Amino acid sequence: MCGIAGLIALDPQVAIDRQLLDRMVESLAHRGPDGSGTWSGEGAGLGHRRLAIVDLQGGAQPWVNEQNTAVLVYNGELYNHLELRKQLENTFGIRFHSRCDTEVVFHSLLHWGIESALQRFRGMFALALWETLPRRLTLARDPLGIKPLYWSMRGGLLRFGSEIKAILCDTSFPHSPDLTSLVNYLAHYRLSFRGKTLFKYIQEVMPGSYIQWKEKRRAEVVYWRLPLIPESEKRDLGEETTAEEFRIRLLEAVKRRLMADVPVGAYLSGGIDSTVIVSLMKNLGHKNLKTFSIGFEEEGYNEFSYSTLVAAKLKVPHRKVALREAGYFREFEDLIRIKDTPLSVPNEVPLRFLSRVLKKNIKVVLSGEGADELLGGYSYLVRSPHDYLIGKAVEDDHSALNSTDRERLRNSLIAMYGEAAFKSQKLQFLRLYNWMPQHERESLFREAQSYHDAEKEIAGYWDETWAELDQAHLDPYEKILYILENIHLSALLLRLDATTMAESVEGRVPFTDRDLVEWVCAQPVHYKVRWRGKLENEQAQRMTALEVHDKLDITKYLLRLAYAGSIPDQILMRPKYAFPVPLDRWFFGAWHEWARQRILTPLMGELFNLKQLEHFLVTARGKDEGMKIWMLANLGIWLQLYFGK
Repeated sequence: MCGIAGLIALDPQVAIDRQLLDRMVESLAHRGPDGSGTWSGEGAGLGHRRLAIVDLQGGAQPWVNEQNTAVLVYNGELYNHLELRKQLENTFGIRFHSRCDTEVVFHSLLHWGIESALQRFRGMFALALWETLPRRLTLARDPLGIKPLYWSMRGGLLRFGSEIKAILCDTSFPHSPDLTSLVNYLAHYRLSFRGKTLFKYIQEVMPGSYIQWKEKRRAEVVYWRLPLIPESEKRDLGEETTAEEFRIRLLEAVKRRLMADVPVGAYLSGGIDSTVIVSLMKNLGHKNLKTFSIGFEEEGYNEFSYSTLVAAKLKVPHRKVALREAGYFREFEDLIRIKDTPLSVPNEVPLRFLSRVLKKNIKVVLSGEGADELLGGYSYLVRSPHDYLIGKAVEDDHSALNSTDRERLRNSLIAMYGEAAFKSQKLQFLRLYNWMPQHERESLFREAQSYHDAEKEIAGYWDETWAELDQAHLDPYEKILYILENIHLSALLLRLDATTMAESVEGRVPFTDRDLVEWVCAQPVHYKVRWRGKLENEQAQRMTALEVHDKLDITKYLLRLAYAGSIPDQILMRPKYAFPVPLDRWFFGAWHEWARQRILTPLMGELFNLKQLEHFLVTARGKDEGMKIWMLANLGIWLQLYFGK
């Protein structure tokens, strides 16, 4: 795992600033403390920081061919590099000089071509390939976006890097926040929008795509997309066969991610996802397996009882790390500086702290990220199509609902959504899928027209997304599962990258294995979320999603089915338990003034109406409104760090 950066001038006669390139590479030192290197040629310079995981003695980058006509910098792990190595040797007669996957990536791109090579890769990666004849740069990113990559073209100079800070090393680069991305952050907690970032002139390479610059022409190619398979085209081979196939594929995904010449451990929260991963690691004979969990000292804000239970059952060493609230706020600002963005979810701070602890014992950690999105684990969100369907039944005079149930359901839906007659599933879902509702966002911004333009652009994105889902004839549940895997997950993967790489630790995610993802997407919805039985299904028709989720239904059914009997029952049927951070208690109490000082600032006043912000801080006392204060404090800190004097 590494950090990459580079500069490419559209005019080859323009000399690359070597000192700037060195600063860009040095800014990524935390991503790769084990080595660094740069290469420069006519109008081009590439740099690399290395975190040595495979072939500790070899694998130094940039990787350059003997003719000095192709140069690669690469951040990631190619789990199938041994198979590809054999194919390259047999097909092209290539003689390899190292054991590292970087050399395999390099020859794959040159001999099979960019798209063919990317289709063969199984792993996580962000890479840059520079070819001197013709002058062509390729930036590429793995299918699900596990590894980040950013770029910007200004003044005829292309800059790129694993983190935004590499681009900002250029002191001539203009700093300006992107309002649409900022509004989208408050709405959906995501840190990018349609390739835009929170910095107006910096973009990200989108997951599953590559961008090529040839001379002055730029082309973007999407080489992988999540399959859109309607329920009518899926085959159900039966529970026994489906569960066995799932076990085989998940075992292979975990096995791939044990590839390393350094110690590999795992997170163990005590939830079903991490429990299954640790169990498989042990079954594969992984030696010296160490596991870790983190939580707050306060009762109800950690899962230590569950993680201790699992560790004892599996007989694996386990370390529990407790974080105090003062420690949380001490780490807060520094992590924003590491990410170059506001934080996306509150548990990033403890996860970064845990990385600092576990790196004393291991260098690679396996995580359960992606299981909820792939298998339907967010119980209320996954069950939300039920409200859309109930809303249709409430308005249908021919439905089986009696007048009493009809009126009660109508009132319940209005209380939750503001309406019961939904014009579309898209509107119903977006009422639920946001941190700060649109009417609240609108009241806070200073410039009404700019704000409305941003909201219009965001609405256009959701219109396009939903039109695509409608065109593919997906049913209401399939649409939500697609959004979770294709849109929601990427922000959590960037969270994992930031919190591990900040401490020079590599995070690996078996549930994002491309082969596993494609297979699970082809399975019927009832393997992800289903009613507990016929009676529960009938009862649910007179209840809302809030009333039925985790009570009458089962989420992540395939995972529970596949590992019944092999993990403790207390874990197997345990409901989804989000990493708890006591934001309401903090921001309605002892840390209210801390937040106030970071929100009511002159820089925030350039974008927001400070009087409205102050009113919000005084009146916000509802459940989960501490999260909104948390997000605004994030923005205040970020603006001060990157746009202050």
